[in-house]
Amino acid sequence: MIETLGIVDIRKMNGFVSEAFGINLADYASTILKRRYVHMLNTYNCVSVDNFEDRIKKGIITADDVMYEVSLETTELFRDPSAWREMRDKYLPEVCKSGKCNILMPGESSGDELYSMMIVLSEANLLDKVQVDAYCPSNRNLKQIKDGGLYDSKKLELGDANYTRYSGPKTLSNYYTLVDNRAKMQSSLLNGVNLSVRDVQKNADTKRYKMIVYRNVLLQYSVPLYERVVKTLVDKLDIGGYLIIGDMETLEYCDSNRKLVLVDSAEQVYRKKMD
Repeated sequence: MIETLGIVDIRKMNGFVSEAFGINLADYASTILKRRYVHMLNTYNCVSVDNFEDRIKKGIITADDVMYEVSLETTELFRDPSAWREMRDKYLPEVCKSGKCNILMPGESSGDELYSMMIVLSEANLLDKVQVDAYCPSNRNLKQIKDGGLYDSKKLELGDANYTRYSGPKTLSNYYTLVDNRAKMQSSLLNGVNLSVRDVQKNADTKRYKMIVYRNVLLQYSVPLYERVVKTLVDKLDIGGYLIIGDMETLEYCDSNRKLVLVDSAEQVYRKKMD
């Protein structure tokens, strides 16, 4: 079992992935890649970094596998309940008041944020006023989300506690069924959601959004990738629209910050200024 990797090992693995699949992971934070690469090597029973390359060449490890393993799944249903209360009570009603609006959630690895958003919209009777687009990094992530997440008891306990703190009008159990001791979220929650496998950096469409929710994802990027992703998100945001990131993240030192104003420092909510 491989327990750790050095910087040379990480660079070699980045090179293998880039050469085989054209995927550039060099701008991911090295601490993140180290943990994910160690997990990947052990998942695929690789005894060395060179063995990883061999498994790629033999088709045992695919591009989809790499993106699935690298993507973070450290969130939970209704994580940071106060942020969801603010969205429900303040920001969602505002962006929906002038008619149907578009919301983008481009960092969905596990579906926790997406299911949380759809529950909020359902309880607030806003589903008919919103179009939600969501991106995930791999087809394996896509299937997992569409299959209802299948949350184990630990994640379910966290989700239940978070929903209680969020002060929802029901209980979280209204939205899932237990299958082999795992919670399967109701598939109907995703009705009307455009869920696809996309890289937000490479999506060149001109669609604009009143709200973009990209929480607790920027932490995995080094500065160059962080700058590129934030610029893309800001460009996709309507004037007056909201960009919501994680409460441990900040756009204070980002070049694109000049186009934004911080309206909620506790929940890290930014609003796009007039040009």
